Parts: sequence; structure tokens; C-alpha cells
Amino acid sequence: MISREKQLRLASIILSAASLLLLSVSLVFLLDHPDPAEKIGRHLIAGALANAALAGSLLLIALIPLRKGEIWALWAFAILLLIYGIPIFAIDVLFVSKENLPLTLLPQGSGLFAALVGLALAYNGISPKKTSNEL
Repeated sequence: MISREKQLRLASIILSAASLLLLSVSLVFLLDHPDPAEKIGRHLIAGALANAALAGSLLLIALIPLRKGEIWALWAFAILLLIYGIPIFAIDVLFVSKENLPLTLLPQGSGLFAALVGLALAYNGISPKKTSNEL
């Protein structure tokens, strides 16, 4: 069994990688060089910036408080993933054009899967362990 500190360090690394994968989706938004003079261009740029801000926030949470084992950081990461990451993934599955689907979904899906693994490790590292006397 690995120590609590090693579990949290590994969880932090995995969640940081997941955050970077989610951040890469912002770059995909900007690949076609959207025109800010057009409504759709402004929306793409705003979406890319919002996604980058969220991914950056998740990265900071993973690197600092979650690595220290702070329970609020686990819940903050999980809630942000639940209310933003998963719904955006579902919307993209349904509405992104077929030619852009792999480029959009691969980093998102990989990032979400890595985040779930990292959150499970973090939860295991943070949650109090029951001793045999408590069972």
C-alpha cells in the first residue's frame, strides 16, 4: 500500500495532466482563427478564454491545495468538472462536426478520464482510514 503523501502526489500529477488536456481544447477553438468582428468568432474566443480560465484554475487546485490533502480542493475540482467539463463534453459529442470530432473529443475525453482517476486517488489519499478496531 502506498503512503498518503505518495497517493496525493500521484493524484496531483494526474489531475494536473488532466487540466492541461482540458486546456488544450482552448487551442482547438482557435485553430481556425475566428474573426472577433463576427458574432461566432467572438463566441469562440470567449469560449476559449473561459475554458482556459477554468483549466488554469483546476491546474492550480491540483498543484497546491489538493497536493496538500485539503478536502475542499477535492470537492472544488470535482464540482467544476461536474458542472462544466462533463456537460461541455456531452454537447461536443452531439454537435461538433464529424471532421472536428476527434480533435475536440480526444483531449476532452482523455482529460476527463484522467481527472476521474486522479480524483479517486485523491479521495483515497484524503479520506480518513478506518482501523480494524473501528470496523
